[in-house]
Amino acid sequence: MKDYLFLYKEINDRYYNLENYPLSLLIFLRTYFSGDHRYYDENFFNQDQDHGNETIIINDKQHKFLYIFTKDHDPDEHIDDDDLPDLTNEFNSCKISYDNFIEFRIKWLELKGYLPPFAIIYRDDNDWVSCTGFDSKKDMELFLTDHTQTIH
Repeated sequence: MKDYLFLYKEINDRYYNLENYPLSLLIFLRTYFSGDHRYYDENFFNQDQDHGNETIIINDKQHKFLYIFTKDHDPDEHIDDDDLPDLTNEFNSCKISYDNFIEFRIKWLELKGYLPPFAIIYRDDNDWVSCTGFDSKKDMELFLTDHTQTIH
């Protein structure tokens, strides 16, 4: 497992980061699916960019990848939309392939269907992003231990 993000379910049935300031870029994917994703709208696969309330998706149509990151909240450092694709990369956003995004969305909806108290979003050694739920924090930590060989 290359990367992970521990989550817990709050009373409002949404998942939040278990850590206050996680270093994982998967946080952008969680933010997107927790607030900006419109399950009925797949039009962003045809658009160059999709702007939600908190997140932006840059669509690399040529390579079939999405780059997800949170919006810039500092008006003094505003970047024009036309410049975003050139400034977006796998080091400052959550990069995910179209196929992986579609599969992740299915798994996320399944997770939200039964709402376990804890969940993990993780990127495996093949760069595939997935998620799974747990009944306890201990079970989630055991999953990480069992599936981790190297974490960067």
